[in-house]
Amino acid sequence: MSKGKRVVIIGAGPTGLVTALGLARKGAQVTVIDREDDILRWPRAMVYLPSTLKVLDEIGLLERAKEVGAYGYEFNLRFPLTGNIGRLSYKDLEGLTPYAYNLHFGQDILAEIVLKEFIALPGTEICWKTSFDSIEQSNDCVQVSVHTTNGPRIIEADWVVGADGARSSVRKDLGVDFEGFTWEDTFMATNVYYDFDKYGYAPSTMVAGAENWAVIAKINDQGYWRVAYGEDSSLSEQERVARIPERYKSLLPDPNAPCEMVMANSYRVHQRSATTYRVGRVMLAGDAAHATNPIGGMGFTSGVQDADTLIKCLGGVITGELSEDALDWYSYERRRCFLEIANPTAIEFKRRTQERDPQKRLQDEANMFALMADKDMCRQALFSTFSLTGRGYRPDWRETYLVDDQAGKGSQGPGHGGINIQK
Repeated sequence: MSKGKRVVIIGAGPTGLVTALGLARKGAQVTVIDREDDILRWPRAMVYLPSTLKVLDEIGLLERAKEVGAYGYEFNLRFPLTGNIGRLSYKDLEGLTPYAYNLHFGQDILAEIVLKEFIALPGTEICWKTSFDSIEQSNDCVQVSVHTTNGPRIIEADWVVGADGARSSVRKDLGVDFEGFTWEDTFMATNVYYDFDKYGYAPSTMVAGAENWAVIAKINDQGYWRVAYGEDSSLSEQERVARIPERYKSLLPDPNAPCEMVMANSYRVHQRSATTYRVGRVMLAGDAAHATNPIGGMGFTSGVQDADTLIKCLGGVITGELSEDALDWYSYERRRCFLEIANPTAIEFKRRTQERDPQKRLQDEANMFALMADKDMCRQALFSTFSLTGRGYRPDWRETYLVDDQAGKGSQGPGHGGINIQK
């Protein structure tokens, strides 16, 4: 590998792979390692919001994504108390952005698309069945110790990106705290063949059903959908899976219609952020840097934006266009975006979906319909995911952005950005 351009990315999820492709295209020599033996196929993120489509466009993958993805032009919020349905249409953004829609397809398909492009570039390497062990840093390089099927190996690099999920071994090895809390409830994600189109469900649908809340989203145009809902944390995984048919009776519009559940998995969800996203020559990104409940897609969307900012900032350092100060900016700005935007947004989505107080549920419904009556406010709501993009790097950010943020003129400053991440 060329000195100064060697990058090791730990974790072959969407954040890690998009970062890898973007940096490789800037001339970096990139090695991706992952402890799995192939791309994971279990139920994961699959809704690509407009701000994510913009990133895919910038790295040249949008046309391919359009070929495999199902289009979504509407978001629905269903209110079982009254039977009413709140609707927001992305078509209201036509003429204002080229990304006036969502795309729906599994992140495993995105991984296939990215890997095909990545491994075709010079100096790239993907190492499956390779688990991270530890990092040793010096002033001019990083040594990454890993375990492979052939035994231990040390990979020398100039930069490392830890994108190895919420349980990140990289973050733990660096000694970086993961502040926040874990929700008491458990999420169950199921993939199912069911004709939700027949019953008028939008490709992106939330059901504000208290104990019978659900997030229902189209995966493709062949009748394949995701149904996610809450489960009892005291049950075993086997017991949760056994309860799926019974839970479907209260979640499907017609439980007697043909239905084929293909896969399912449950998981605990968190609202957490690392205290810093940079330690020397190591950057944290995606769930390794921050974790949130998935309602509203803030985690996946934030991770792709982390990748985009890393491509620009670390890529600029590698090409010599930017100083290493850009990496401090990456850490500051991406943390701010999570704490000030993604984290509270995801918490509010979760509250609205799972709210039990009937009066608050009716007020949420009234607020939704008031929003629908104001075209400008609808557009602002649909445009809001672009705020996760953050601000572009400028060398004087400490004297401009940071000063404004601390004074409350921009964001709410460093640290927690004025937002209490504790529950």
